[in-house]
Amino acid sequence: MDILLVDDSKMIRNVLKKYVLYFFEMNNWEKPSIHEAEDGLVAMQHLKTQKVNIIFLDYNMPNMNGNEVLEAVRKNPELNKTKIIMATTEGSKKVVSSLIKKGANGYLIKPFIEKSVYKTLSAITGRIKS
Repeated sequence: MDILLVDDSKMIRNVLKKYVLYFFEMNNWEKPSIHEAEDGLVAMQHLKTQKVNIIFLDYNMPNMNGNEVLEAVRKNPELNKTKIIMATTEGSKKVVSSLIKKGANGYLIKPFIEKSVYKTLSAITGRIKS
């Protein structure tokens, strides 16, 4: 399993990495390969050469925001089955609804706690395994 963490905050990427690795460990699953990108442009460059199963995607980033990345991934036939979990401070119902309609598979509001990350990963990996 390959996972891409896209956030302009190194601290947030480190926290997510810790939670993701622990989630896989406590389920006795093989350790995933975790990749990181500090903005949407870097993420899109990464996706040109490396397919991933899950993307944790921040909404507010420089250069290319999460909304633009979500739209680009969903338009690409080679990537459109990739699971995308938005991980952002944008928690308004209007924004959440819009991103879900555009193809986000899950949503985490910052600051998030371990349980919310695990619950979202359980739902997403369940869909991947089925």
